[in-house]
Parts: sequence; C-alpha cells; structure tokens
Amino acid sequence: MSPPSCPPRPEVFVVRSELRSNDRIPPRWLCPLVLGLVLACAAGCQGKGRKAAAQRETSRLVDQAQSAAEQGDVGRAEKLLSAAVAADPSDCETRLQLSELLQEHGSLADAMAHLERAAQQNPEDPRAFVLLARILFDRQQTALADRHAERALELDPHLVQAIVLRGQVAELQGDPDTALRYYYEALAIEPDRAEPRFLAARQLYERGSVEQAAPLLRRLLEESPVCGRHEGDAWWLLGQCYARQERWRDAALALAAGIEQRDPSGTDWKDLAYAQFRSGEIQAARSSLDVAFKLSPEDPEVNTLRRAVEQAASPGIRLSEGQEADRRRE
Repeated sequence: MSPPSCPPRPEVFVVRSELRSNDRIPPRWLCPLVLGLVLACAAGCQGKGRKAAAQRETSRLVDQAQSAAEQGDVGRAEKLLSAAVAADPSDCETRLQLSELLQEHGSLADAMAHLERAAQQNPEDPRAFVLLARILFDRQQTALADRHAERALELDPHLVQAIVLRGQVAELQGDPDTALRYYYEALAIEPDRAEPRFLAARQLYERGSVEQAAPLLRRLLEESPVCGRHEGDAWWLLGQCYARQERWRDAALALAAGIEQRDPSGTDWKDLAYAQFRSGEIQAARSSLDVAFKLSPEDPEVNTLRRAVEQAASPGIRLSEGQEADRRRE
C-alpha cells in the first residue's frame, strides 16, 4: 500500500524557502513589497501630520481660553477648552483643565465625565482621581470619594489634596482623631497650606483645646493674608477661642473681623455683642444687639443681654467683677 500523497505546498511556503535559500526577494514580489512600504510610510507620515496639527490647534485654543479666563469671560473659556479637547481627545492635560473649570462653575456631571475619561486615558495620574473624589465628597458620596482619594494616594503619597479629603471623610464619619491625624500629616508636607491648618484648628477647638487651636489660627491669618473661603471662619473661630479664654477685647476684635466676611445669623451677632459688652464697649454691644434682635426677635438670650447692656449703660450701675478686671487689664 503506497503512502498517501502530500498536498501541494502553498506558494507562500515556496517563497519563504526561496528567501532562505537565495537570501533575496524574488523579482515577482519586489514591486508589491515596495509599494506596501511606501503606502505604510505615507500613512504614518500623514498620521503624524494630523497629530501635530491637532496639537497646534489645541495649544492655540488653550491659550485663548486662558486669556478669556483672565478677562473674566468664563463662558468663553469653557467653550474654547471644550473645542481644544474635541480637537485632540488624547490631551489629558487640557481635559483636566476643562474638568476643573466645569467643577468650579457647578457643571458637576460634565466634569465627572471628563475626569473619568482622563482616568481611563492616564491611570497613573493621581490628579483625575483626587478631583473626582472632591466632586463625590461635595455630593455626599463619602465612601466612593474616600476610595478615589485612597487611589490617588497610592499613586502619590504626598498629594495634600487627597490627604485633606480623607481627613474630611473621617470627620463626617465621626472619627475626629483620624481626621486630625490626616490634617497634621498634610501640614507636615505643606506647613503653609491654609485648608489643613484651619481644619486642624477647628477640630482642636471642638475638643476644647483652645490653647492649641488659637496659635494655629493666628499663624494662618498672619502668614496667609488671602485665606480664601476660610478667612472669615478663621477670624470667627479665633474670636471664639479668645472668648473661652475670657480675653474679651481680643475676642470682640476677632469676632468683628470674622462677621464682616460671613453670612451671620442672629446668634453670631449676639456672640459679638456679648464679647463687646464684656470688654466694656457698651455702644458697640448695643448696635450688635439691634441686628441680633432683627434676625432673632424670639431669642430669649438676645433679650436678656439687651437688658444687661441697658443696665450697664445707665448711670450709677456698677460693672460686674469680670468686667472690672477686664477694664483694669486695659
């Protein structure tokens, strides 16, 4: 019985055999091969050209967006950055800039969409994760925010934004000790950073450690003239620290500075009036109580303090022992 015949070898195997034996390309394959190489090079050059053009257009649009933002035209800046991202969707840096602008002006859903895309495009960049964490925290999705902040810290253990955010999550979860540890960790990395300094001082004040809280607040206000959104609260909290220490004149000055930068309630005006009353500033206390009464006419403490102030303003009325001591210190 004769062995079965082998099927004919495909031509490709013949060509490979020829290449091995003759070490050169057969003439019948030379033209298609050269043509393929030329087309591949042309396509590659064309792709690089398109990429370079997209990058130039993105750079131009980003520059225009920056100019618009500096002139206060935020809407135009947002449109220009959106066009820049559309021109070069792979540009993560521009996408992050756009997402921050969207976040600042309340377009949180759009900002999150861009940040999620940036995190997918560049998963080793912690900035997208921490910005996502901030939005989630502001939307009270604290557990998810904490996971994103944790991921950001895995990529960059010294990212202060993420450390502070984990502290704020711990604070909301009723763990003040962990929160304070995170705030101090952030300050160890950036000692002049305003936000962790204020948050640490607030935690210390709430646990009654006013002797530790007050120096933090004083340094914050002395070394950071522009404290951003925390400035009014920092002055107010410092005034409350002084009030607990019965430093009434200092308390009145700090509370007055804070109330100018807050949206004060009737209780806030009452606290200021009490500090002014205890420091002997009777007329200032009257004025503050007038505002407190307008805002909280039913507050019994406001009415009680008003009577005390009027009695102190009447001739022949002696000050209390504490007020006399304050006067002597002055």
